[in-house]
Amino acid sequence: VNVSTMKSSKFYQSFRAKIDHWEGTLSLVSEVLDIITTIQRKWMYLESIFKAQDIQRQLPTEYKQFDQVNRMWLDVMRKTAHDPTAIKCGTTPKLLESFEKANGILDRIQKQLEDYLETKRQAFPRFFFLSNDELLEILSQARDPQAVQPHLIKCFDNIKRLDFGSSPTSIEISAMTSQEGEVVPLSKT
Repeated sequence: VNVSTMKSSKFYQSFRAKIDHWEGTLSLVSEVLDIITTIQRKWMYLESIFKAQDIQRQLPTEYKQFDQVNRMWLDVMRKTAHDPTAIKCGTTPKLLESFEKANGILDRIQKQLEDYLETKRQAFPRFFFLSNDELLEILSQARDPQAVQPHLIKCFDNIKRLDFGSSPTSIEISAMTSQEGEVVPLSKT
């Protein structure tokens, strides 16, 4: 606001170089801060997804792309923590271009993740009743069939819980339990 006020002043021509320099610098810092906020939101969402080893195995290309952005992001954040001066950090050469590239990569990863979830929903249509986060939680724990328990009620009408037998690692379902507590034993596991 102050720079804009100075530009409209009758003394602008006398200080034109300095005012234009500050306007460009502040504009660049503002752009960098905007894209940092955008990337941070996407990074936080995707980081929790790609922490799961099952997802890393199921989406290796996307994981490699995310890992590349993750390393760049952490490196920039480390440097910023050492010298948190906004003007200095925000005007680092090629920083804006790096962030724009990273933002594009994160957009592509999110699109590929959506496509992946869509294929899972096509294979098992009851997954359409789950949000992306819930479906990702199930898929990230694919080796643990009991991880589906909290989401059963959304997938199947009035099935609250499945009984997997006495062993905590059992994968054989012996009964279904309704929301009202009614138990339906299965004759075959």
